[in-house]
Amino acid sequence: MVKMLMAIPDRCTGCGRCEEACSFEHFNIIDPSLSAIHVVRLENEPLDAPTFCIECGLCAMPGVCPENAIYRDPNTYAVIIDRNKCDGCTNCIVVCPYGVITLDHIEKKAVKCDLCGGDPQCVKACPEGALAYLEANDAAYYKRYFFAELQKKGMVPIVPYPSPRTREAI
Repeated sequence: MVKMLMAIPDRCTGCGRCEEACSFEHFNIIDPSLSAIHVVRLENEPLDAPTFCIECGLCAMPGVCPENAIYRDPNTYAVIIDRNKCDGCTNCIVVCPYGVITLDHIEKKAVKCDLCGGDPQCVKACPEGALAYLEANDAAYYKRYFFAELQKKGMVPIVPYPSPRTREAI
């Protein structure tokens, strides 16, 4: 069964342990700037939110990476950047609608969440349970719940691309 990384923002305290765990797992140093997960303070909200790749696959589309360094892992369904092939061109950063792919300051190569091969260290490091690695069906339930909560507050999440069906076509 496919699993997904989920954030539960109202549980996040902004401690940054998820960022530390990620950078340590991938670079063997604690440096939040090297992390593929970032804690962001939400504007006009008294809470922080962990942000990370939702594995949409836009960066893996043909023609984005000139080195063909980006592929989808058949086991975790994560979009992976092969750092041995990455030349740091930043095309994947440009096409990412969520701003979660970054360039590391050491090797100048792209960094994004790879789900730690199916064992996300950020989830283990979070003391408040603000991150969860759930089966897709369970994650869908939480997505619906959080979307309903946003709607109650009068907030609507931004969808990066319009539906191919327009009102005129209906």
